Amino acid sequence: MDATAQVAALYAAYQDRDWERAATLLHPEAEVDLPATGERLEGKEAVMAFQVEYPEPWGEMTVRQVVGGPEEGAAQVEVLAPDGQLFAMAAFWRQQDGLLRAGTEYWITAGGDTIPATRKAWRPGAEPV
Repeated sequence: MDATAQVAALYAAYQDRDWERAATLLHPEAEVDLPATGERLEGKEAVMAFQVEYPEPWGEMTVRQVVGGPEEGAAQVEVLAPDGQLFAMAAFWRQQDGLLRAGTEYWITAGGDTIPATRKAWRPGAEPV
C-alpha cells in the first residue's frame, strides 16, 4: 500500500477508534512529532497509547484530503469537538519498510489565533484597519 493510502487509512482507523487496524499501518519504530506542544511519541506502542488514552469524547474526525506518493503522504484533517469547537491538523508521514515510520502533526484551534492588526483586512468580515 502506498503512503497516501496508508495515511488516509490511519486517520480513518483513529476516527473509528479501531486501534488494532491503526497499529497495522505503523512501523515498529514509528515516531510522531507534535511541534505545537513539543510532544514526541517514540515507537508504535507509544503512538498507539497516546491515541487510546486520549480523553473521550474527542469528536468527529474528517480527512479533507490526502496527497503524496508511494513513500510520503500528507493529510488535511479536521476534528469537530462535541462542544462545537473546530480543530485542524496537517500531518506529514514518511514510510519505511512499507509502513508509516515518521510523522509530524501540526494541530491548531481553528480561529484560535489572534490576527495582528496589520492583517485584519484579510479576515472575512473583519473591520478594515
